[in-house]
Amino acid sequence: MNEEVTVNQSKTFPWGALAIYVVVVLGIAVYEVFLTDSMIPEGIDTESLAAFGVIGAIVGVIFLVIATAIQYAFIKFPTQWVSKEEYVYKYDIWSALFYSGAIGAVINFIVGQLGYAENLILGSVVSVITTVVFLLFYFSGEEKESHIKRAIIIVRVAWLVIGIVLAIAIQTIGNNILL
Repeated sequence: MNEEVTVNQSKTFPWGALAIYVVVVLGIAVYEVFLTDSMIPEGIDTESLAAFGVIGAIVGVIFLVIATAIQYAFIKFPTQWVSKEEYVYKYDIWSALFYSGAIGAVINFIVGQLGYAENLILGSVVSVITTVVFLLFYFSGEEKESHIKRAIIIVRVAWLVIGIVLAIAIQTIGNNILL
């Protein structure tokens, strides 16, 4: 029952997935800033708005990449620890993060446009969908050993549960403070 899997270490960083992620998130940001009237303050000229938009987009992309790198670290290193394996297909983790992040951003945007952005249950459902999409993209790459598959599932589900519990705690604390 030994599985033999060849390790292909010649893969490179998924620049295409990163580009899709950045384009999707910037597209959502541009839509929200420039195409909704609620975000534009009274009396601001279009040149200033465009300048602030470009600066905001650059800063937003920088923070987006930093946040994704932190998320990558919180997935890769626990997966290595749980699987007791050094090689856990890091480029597949990156591409899965970028693709699932882009899909999650679109779903969150649609939820926000429908007026349910503050709904805890719907937010949890979006988190579950994003986690499942991550796992689908991660598993769709090259064949991986079963212990690495189990490890990444354990890590992602653990972070999903921690995220949902924190969201419930933050909303509970926020509701109690506002009362």
